[in-house]
Amino acid sequence: LETRLHNVEYASGKEKDPKGGCFCLAREHGLSTYVPLCYGCGLVLCNLNLPHYACPHCGELFLDNARRSALVAQILEELRRQVATEEEERNRAIEEARKAEGAFPMLPGASGTQGARRPAGKGTATGPQSSHKVLSLNSTTKKVTLSSYTDTPVSSRPPSPAPEEPCRFPPPREISYVKQPPDPEHPWKNMQFPDLQYIPPPKDLNTHSKQQ
Repeated sequence: LETRLHNVEYASGKEKDPKGGCFCLAREHGLSTYVPLCYGCGLVLCNLNLPHYACPHCGELFLDNARRSALVAQILEELRRQVATEEEERNRAIEEARKAEGAFPMLPGASGTQGARRPAGKGTATGPQSSHKVLSLNSTTKKVTLSSYTDTPVSSRPPSPAPEEPCRFPPPREISYVKQPPDPEHPWKNMQFPDLQYIPPPKDLNTHSKQQ
């Protein structure tokens, strides 16, 4: 959200998405919560079409002065909600860690992690840094050397995989349509396929004999 906010604040909005945008018309991906419909051509935009880019079809700008201010206010509100949610989850995790260790529960409104120890597990360090000193005697010079070492715990969390690129739908091919005006003498004529001929279905001889 912070990157999106920076792009909306400082981008010119004239460039199209270098990835080509997406033309799924919100059938494959969710509808964009920022610009769900192009103001110029009416293209339905999914959430892969970022608001700081122009329309992938007609190049309409979405970042004029009024729209830019509205988008900034919307993203700031989303960012505020996300920070509040993350803070609640952090406090909940601290509370659960205290309960698991048998400590007194945290008072409502208390913040900070002093005195709270987190149980070791997947994705967490095995413990605080520990240091130790070693005395060594050089057999040749008969001198004593004092060396200090610090052990840094290594996290067991594997590296996070790179997010997969979502599937983007390319723009549709050119729509085939009749570019010449209709024939006034035969307005029902198919101008796209003028050589078509009507062939009536064969008559059912049994049905015809019964009617007689």
